[in-house]
Amino acid sequence: MDATLFYKELGRLLYAIAAADGTVRTKEMETLKWCVKDLLVPLESGTDHFGTDQAFITEFEFDVLSERDATSEETFDSFIAYMASHHNDLSTERRELIYICADAVANAFHGVSAKELPLLIELHRHLG
Repeated sequence: MDATLFYKELGRLLYAIAAADGTVRTKEMETLKWCVKDLLVPLESGTDHFGTDQAFITEFEFDVLSERDATSEETFDSFIAYMASHHNDLSTERRELIYICADAVANAFHGVSAKELPLLIELHRHLG
């Protein structure tokens, strides 16, 4: 499995959840950074050509999408398409990690919103 693509798509998913209500909140960005630093980096041994842990691709992708003001639907659909073509490549541990990060971002700002909940439900269906 291509780690670069995995982390890029994970960044797209987490952005989709944070942007579901139309605004990415500071608390959601802080939670994303926590997920990367405390959950993803310790599990990733690969680095890019600068020596940076590949897990930081997740944060970079999130930031780029936020700057571009990308839509939640577009980025969520991208992750779902990724899941469809790599479903068998993801270990149970990675699937759980995806859901933990998604749930943490969704809960970061006053709990899961009515616009985030359908994304979490669909994500759970695809991860199952």
